[in-house]
Formats: sequence, structure tokens, C-alpha cells
Amino acid sequence: MNAFKRAVTNIKRQPVKNGVLLFLIVVLATASSGAISVRQAINNTEESIMLKTPAVATFSLNVQAVVEETDTPQMRLGSDTWRTNRPTFEDISAIGDLPYVRMYDAVMLPYFFSRDLDWGRLEIDEQRLPPGVSISSMESVIGGVFGFRGDDFGYMELFFGRGVANPNMVDIDAGLIDLILGRTFTEEEISNAEQVVIVSQAFATANELSVGSIIEFENSVYNFALHAREENEGFTTHWDDRFLVAHRILEFEIVGIYDVDREFNYEDYDDWLIEVSLGEEARLQNRIYMPITVAEDILTFSNEGNLLLIDDIIELFDEDMAEEFIQEEPWIESIFVLYDPRDIDAFQEAGSAQLPGFWEINSLRDVNARLISSMDTVREIADWILIASVCATIAILTLIITLLLRDRRHEIGVYMALGEKKKRVIFQFLTEIILVSTTAIIIALFIGNSISATISKNLVEQHLIDNVQQGQVIFGDGALPPELMHFNLGELSIDETLEMYDTSLDIATILTFIGIGAIVILLSTVIPIVYVIKLEPKKVLTG
Repeated sequence: MNAFKRAVTNIKRQPVKNGVLLFLIVVLATASSGAISVRQAINNTEESIMLKTPAVATFSLNVQAVVEETDTPQMRLGSDTWRTNRPTFEDISAIGDLPYVRMYDAVMLPYFFSRDLDWGRLEIDEQRLPPGVSISSMESVIGGVFGFRGDDFGYMELFFGRGVANPNMVDIDAGLIDLILGRTFTEEEISNAEQVVIVSQAFATANELSVGSIIEFENSVYNFALHAREENEGFTTHWDDRFLVAHRILEFEIVGIYDVDREFNYEDYDDWLIEVSLGEEARLQNRIYMPITVAEDILTFSNEGNLLLIDDIIELFDEDMAEEFIQEEPWIESIFVLYDPRDIDAFQEAGSAQLPGFWEINSLRDVNARLISSMDTVREIADWILIASVCATIAILTLIITLLLRDRRHEIGVYMALGEKKKRVIFQFLTEIILVSTTAIIIALFIGNSISATISKNLVEQHLIDNVQQGQVIFGDGALPPELMHFNLGELSIDETLEMYDTSLDIATILTFIGIGAIVILLSTVIPIVYVIKLEPKKVLTG
């Protein structure tokens, strides 16, 4: 009879001993199975969360690092930090060439005025406002956030532009806005600083404009220092024309009209945050897109006008404060769109290495940081259970298998005395162990997965609830870089997260469990095999 048949026969002849071994392996492996199922479910859930995260990023200053490493008070982070070390077009281009980036853009953010044009009215769903917030308190947000009124100049509206360098427009590609009429800019219009703009449907409707309409904006610089000195003589506003230092009229042709391509999520904001966030929403719906070369020209004109005020600013404040108002070159912002949101971590590390000073890449990954943190805690518990169960299984199985073989040492001695080679005897006992273990592992796989499905989901849910009770994550108050605020879809709810938490068996879980189980069984047989190898037939039979 060959070794394999002897192994099968022996299993049948000793059902009690093999049944005990089977039971012990099932019990020990069930804990491992459950831990692996939990770990795999958490990995899959985190991946699902990442896939729901907009794959966009930008750069911003790590203020905390500046404060800690330079002993600079946070409120006095001056021009040396913000200007001389700011990322350049070359830095943005180097980051944009990383393999994670699908497309990118460098942008500039000018501002300008109009006495004739109004902000598009923001429609607010009153039924979805938080308790205690009324539609009347939203009036400034609904009709326009940045208007100025004075006796000498009437009413003037402040508008914010967005100068883009990429004619494909990242905001369209990333799904922030949707071009509904007209076209985007051409390379020639961007290179030649053509005065063309793309405006929102809300803005166009409010001002009865269409593609091809010509609109005017005022590029103005006001002497707020002079206004501050005269303030005691009675209330005036420094936007009054008598404080005007530099001024010009700019004419633009509307070449395209866009609409905001997403719904505002009221549920993400409470109390005063809703007003701040709706104000940003109103700004988005009244954003004026233009070539970056035009935006740079507007900012340069404003900087040159501010240079005329330098003496007044120094007199009113001090030289350090004066430098804050004068930019040697217009600031550049950025936006990067990645191929895959799962590459965000790798991109942040590689992109930050390309930036100067204390600048770093930021993304929307931290929006769901509390959810991921909760699951990381549960995964850590599962890891400890897995480690403990594996170690316990190896120790206990090693002992049990060794004891079983000691009970059968006379049988082993007979085999060897009859001329059976040790390797065939070892093969027989390994076969017995593998057959029993394989059956036990299959049973444990399903039992462990079934038990962990309920227990781990309740544990994850409790951790999520505990984290939520620690306080609301604040968005829109500086927690996120401004360039990312409008891409923020908000934190996933607990229910949404639990829907993604799936402990059902998949190929990865099964293969992982089988792989770990095989390693455990092999390690558990090392000492027993050594025991068999050292056995001498004569001593066993005569002992």
C-alpha cells in the first residue's frame, strides 16, 4: 500500500483523534478567517471611498510647518514666505508631467468692478436650510455677495476672474462646470491676451447677455490708506471715486456660457457655515473665465497702482505691512486632475518633492479622513487578532501533531524496520495533516466570514458614530485650499460608508486565507517532521 492510501486509511481508522484535530484547527482558523475577511472588507471600502473622491489636487502653503520651523507668528507670515518661495510655472509644469496627472492648469485670480452688471441670483432651497437659518438671512448671498454703495459713485459690484492657461479648461474636464453655449478659448486667444470671457448662465440671465455680447469691467485701484486717515471726518467708503488712484475700462466679448454641473449639498453644513458655503457657491456661479494672459495684465495693473500708494501705506502701517500689498509678480494657483483617485497619496508625495520651501500638494483625501480613521482602527484590531490567532495556531498544532506522532512511534518504527524510507513516512503523515487541515480550513473560512460579517460591521458602525460625535468637519473656512473647495462633494455619511462595507467572500480573501493557512500548517509540522527524522527503528521497537 502506498503512502497516500495509508494516510487515507489511517484517517478513517482513527476518527476521534482526527476529529479532535479537525475541531481545533476549525476553532483556531475561524478567528484568522474572520480577521482576514474584516481586513479585506476594510481595504475594499477604503478603495471605494477613494474612488468616490474627486481626483483633483492643488498646492498650498503648510502654515503649521512655517510656524514651527521658522518661529514666525502665524498672523505675520510675510512676503518672504509667500512671494519669494512661491511655486513657479516651471514647478507646475514639472508636477503636471508626473505620470499620475491626466491634465493640469496654471491659473491667476484677478478682481475687477462693474457699475452696470449684477451678480446672477443664487437659487436657494429653503427647505434644506439647517434649523435656525432663514431665507431672509441669505439675502446678501442670493442677490450678490460683494456689492459696494457710496453717495459719489452709486452702486458697484465686485467680480472675481479666473485666468486659465489650458484651453481645454480643467474645470470642465473635472466636471465642475458644463459648457452649455459657445466655446472655450483658443491657444491664440490665450497667447495674444485676447479680451474674451466665458460667463455663467446665472450671470448671463441676470444681465440679459448671450454669446457674442460685449461687457465692460473696471480695473481700478483705490487709496484705502487715504480713506483710513479721513475716516474720522465722517463715514465714507474707500471705493469712492475720490480715492481712485488708477483706473481703466476693459471690454470683453462673451464667447461661452457655462452652468455649474453639480448640486450643492446642504447637509454638509450647519449654522453659519451654510452662509459661508453658499457665498462660495454664488462666487462659483458668477465666476468670469478669461485667458491667463489677460488676468496677468489686470493683476499687473493693480500692482503698479498699489506701488503709487506705498508711502501712504508705510505711513499708516509699517514697511513690513506695506510689502503685503505689493506683489512683484502675480500669484499663480494650480489645479491637477489625476487619472485615478487611488494615486492621490503617491501623487502628493511626488508632487510635494517638486515644490519649493514649505509648499505641498493637497487633495480632497482628508475630507473622509474620519471615516478612514475609524476603519483603520478596526483593521488594526483585526490585524492583532490575526497575528495572535496565527501564533496560537502554530504553537498548539505543533504540540498536538507532535503528541499524535509520539503515540504512533511504534507504527513509524515498524514502517522503517520493513524498509520504508523516512521521506515516504513523512509524506504519509503530512498527507494526513493536509487532508484534515484542508477540510478544517474550508469549514473555518465560511464560519469565520459569517461571524465577522455581523460583528465587524457593528464595530465599524460604532467607531464611525463615535468619530462623528467628536465634532463636525469644517469645510470652507480654510481647512481646504480654496482651489479645491468647489470640487468637495462632502464627507460620506455613515449609511453610505456601511453600504460599501462588504464582507462577502471574494477571490482575494479566499486566496489570502488559503495562503496563510498553508504557511501555518507547514510551520506547524516542522518540529514533528524533525521528530520523525530522528527516530531510530531499533530503539523504537525495543524501547
